[in-house]
Amino acid sequence: MSSRPLYARMLRLKHITPGGVLCFVFLEGALALGALLALAELVSWWGVIVLPLTVALMVKLNDVIAGMLPMSAATGEPVAARAAVRRSIAGESTTRLPPGQGGVKRPWVERVELQQQLARQSATRRYE
Repeated sequence: MSSRPLYARMLRLKHITPGGVLCFVFLEGALALGALLALAELVSWWGVIVLPLTVALMVKLNDVIAGMLPMSAATGEPVAARAAVRRSIAGESTTRLPPGQGGVKRPWVERVELQQQLARQSATRRYE
């Protein structure tokens, strides 16, 4: 028997892996919410069926979109996350890019960091 929940297998999810609790919330939670909305007469009784189908459609759409994102072969994380601005412990203000692409200087980063440091120092002095 597969270790994936039935909900994930029924939707044939390939790129996202919701756990058992999340699958429970997706299916039974949507059913319960639809029933509560129908009992409160905010939606018709079709809402009890339509709401879980809509949630399943959105989960499947999320899986398809996740499959279209470019992935890093080494780490398995999206390229956008890997190429985000990172600072080293030494405090340099360059963007780390994959080897061979060089770094991009960002002079405004130093000004923002200086302003944040001054704000922290003044707050520390205020409560001494």
